Amino acid sequence: MAAIKRSWMVIGGVIVLVLIGIFAISHLLDADTYRGRIEKALSDSLGRPVQLGHLDFSLFSGSLLAESPSIADDPAFSNQSFLTAKDVRIGVEVMPLILRRELHIQSFTIDQPKILLVRAANGTWNYSSLGSEGKRKAPSADTESLLPNLTVNKIEIKDGTVTLGTLPQQGQPRVYSELNLNVQKFSFASAFPFTVSGKLPAGGSIDVTGNAGPVNQRDASLTPITAQVALKHADLVNAGLVEASQGISGIADLDTKLVSNGQTAQADGKLHLTQLKLAKNGTPSSQPVDVQFSVGQDLQSLSGKINSASVQVSKAVLGITGTYQTTGNTTTTQINVDGKNMPIDDLVAFLPSLGVQLPSGSRLQGGTLNTTLDITGPVTAPVITGPVRVTNTQLAGFDLGQKLASIQSLTGAKTGSNTTIQVLSTNLRYSTEGVQTNSLAAVVSGLGSASGSGSISPSNALNYRLLIKLDSTGVGGLATQAMGMLPGVFGSTVAQATANGIPVTISGTTANPVFTPDLGKMIGGNTQQKQNLQSSPLGKALSGLFKR
Repeated sequence: MAAIKRSWMVIGGVIVLVLIGIFAISHLLDADTYRGRIEKALSDSLGRPVQLGHLDFSLFSGSLLAESPSIADDPAFSNQSFLTAKDVRIGVEVMPLILRRELHIQSFTIDQPKILLVRAANGTWNYSSLGSEGKRKAPSADTESLLPNLTVNKIEIKDGTVTLGTLPQQGQPRVYSELNLNVQKFSFASAFPFTVSGKLPAGGSIDVTGNAGPVNQRDASLTPITAQVALKHADLVNAGLVEASQGISGIADLDTKLVSNGQTAQADGKLHLTQLKLAKNGTPSSQPVDVQFSVGQDLQSLSGKINSASVQVSKAVLGITGTYQTTGNTTTTQINVDGKNMPIDDLVAFLPSLGVQLPSGSRLQGGTLNTTLDITGPVTAPVITGPVRVTNTQLAGFDLGQKLASIQSLTGAKTGSNTTIQVLSTNLRYSTEGVQTNSLAAVVSGLGSASGSGSISPSNALNYRLLIKLDSTGVGGLATQAMGMLPGVFGSTVAQATANGIPVTISGTTANPVFTPDLGKMIGGNTQQKQNLQSSPLGKALSGLFKR
């Protein structure tokens, strides 16, 4: 027992001596004397002034701890700091430091950094010049001893915050929080693996895994990269994916592979969108939208090509191809959209996101939509043009015959409580000024055909001029023949006008359209004829029917 007790006493004594030695080394070694050398080595490597606070040495972790480190911004962007942090832990080789006072840096762990990212109007970033050959100094012998071949085994950022802005400042900067970065075997001269994760503004997250490098010696933003990028529940506006002024909003889940050789970049992936709104006067869609895409971009000219993309709303599919060009903070497009035989039932829940508003209490059901559209101009104010054709659909809950009560009373034509549209075609033009529909032609069951043109203002006000021709095979045709039996010139004039078409104006709003037949234009003739007709009993009766 005595021997065992002595053994424990010896072990305890050794432990105490080791602890005393560690304590003595940690306190006798003045780590702060290395601060100037480390600052210079980092400044020379990055091409920007680097400052470190007081340095302490921890033998347990084998690291130097620097308070309040900072990296200066590119003076072309600001005189603020590009990076500030709570502290940075610099991993070093312990034995060379203790025995020979040699400092060999192995890693950097930056705690709670605040990083400022700024994009200028010409497309350059404030981090582009980091480590560039025009800014970076040739490594000295001292720098080489601290950072051999400018290589660091590990760089880690914990709980960082990134503020994203523009120069000149446009709107409020966006803030991304809880950023974590891990880089292994970092070197300016070779590729290195990395991971990034963080929180997006207004909720959502980002995760990136890939390889980058070697670092472009002239512009760090053109460094080759291969990465898998995932966004979860990203708010399109608050995450900075679109500008609020565009009127677009929604929640996105993105999964894409990004490959860049430093000159061109290719992105292939899929996007799932919910609560999507595509027009300022629209409302979020209750129907999710799925997008598959393949996009290539020239990184220096900032021009790109949509090689292929498909937008799917349930079973309705739109194909998209085209090009875009970014100049400063403006992106212009030349895009073609092609949709064939899209089921209208699958589009109904999506139409409100486009600002499409149907008459109050009505809904579209059945039929198909075909369209080929061109989208041109800046993304903040696009112009959309092209033909649209709808076939065999029904506007349920909307009685067009009742809206045209005067014609219904005159001819007996009826559409019923649901308006069946056999075909409707038009040439569409959408812009910030509203919607124009030229060469509009429609065939409505129980009524006949309509042709003309008109517009819908941004506030959904209607301004249409149509010519309605009654169906010659139905009750409309029989009524037209009956009009010819009216006495004298009145009957023949009205019958001929009815057969040739009844002018109708549509005013009000898309939610509450007002249809007004034009009796004067229908009757034609000279002023005296119109006055005689309007003053006669028949004319007064017709005027009453036409609400004139």
